[in-house]
Amino acid sequence: MKESTNTAQSESKEMAGSGLCPVNHGSPHAQTESSGDGHDGRVDLVPEHTPNRVSVTDNVASVALDDRTDTLSVQELPDDFKKWQLDYKNGVYDAIEKNEYIAFNAGHLPVVGTWADGGIFPNLANKGIGFTPKDEFIEHYLNLVESAVAEIEKLPPHAVNETRMLRVNTARNFYAHPEHVDWRRLGLLEIFEGTTLKNLRKHPYASVLWTGDAPVFPSYQVDCAVEIITPEDPRYRFSWAMRRLFEYEPFHVVQTIYPYAYCFWVTGFKNKTPIRRYPGKRSDNTVNEGQGSLCPHQG
Repeated sequence: MKESTNTAQSESKEMAGSGLCPVNHGSPHAQTESSGDGHDGRVDLVPEHTPNRVSVTDNVASVALDDRTDTLSVQELPDDFKKWQLDYKNGVYDAIEKNEYIAFNAGHLPVVGTWADGGIFPNLANKGIGFTPKDEFIEHYLNLVESAVAEIEKLPPHAVNETRMLRVNTARNFYAHPEHVDWRRLGLLEIFEGTTLKNLRKHPYASVLWTGDAPVFPSYQVDCAVEIITPEDPRYRFSWAMRRLFEYEPFHVVQTIYPYAYCFWVTGFKNKTPIRRYPGKRSDNTVNEGQGSLCPHQG
């Protein structure tokens, strides 16, 4: 089964003559132009196509580089990571529901490393990362989330209290069904079209590092092959709509322009949660004591 496809090829062909694709950010799959006032969340004309080098079929990622084609196995994220993500998200939704201040959303804002083709040092950037439904459920959740966004956009952007329960309950509805989440892939939106996009166009690999809160500091590295997707793709639409639910929360820098999104296909995983190297317990007994012997760190 072909898993990474362009669901609106016919729409793209209609725009090929101009080389530009008008994108309505208020409804990312609608082909209408921006009003240009910067308030309604619409995107101006953006390039229609950016080279995508990654496709996935039957859990195998094919990565077309300039001089070779790599193949990598796509894998599902492990259960301990899923539990950490779901617990963290529920905590964030609880805080939003109570209108509590969230200074930083560690489960959503990991560090993403990309490399220039042939480069030595990585480019590092915090990126907002979420998840998308499995293909067989994506239309259901798209309808759910985009309908909520349509209701939200009837009110001014600052009307967060009036929409609070709608926004939280919509997000909860998705993550209440982890069996509907495609845990083989991550969803990200591209904002700045800077170094990350430049690197991924040529070298579509990335590593993601999450670090959670004290006292355990759960830490996970996920290695990925990166598919670049455009606004008509259902995975883009879902990521955009989920972002729009919480655009004006303190852990987000308010943005309204997302020319591309990424599907990070999981090809590797490491649990990098720190452990104690030497004997001894913390007073709260929440950290592995290291079994009293020297042991190599995962690091």
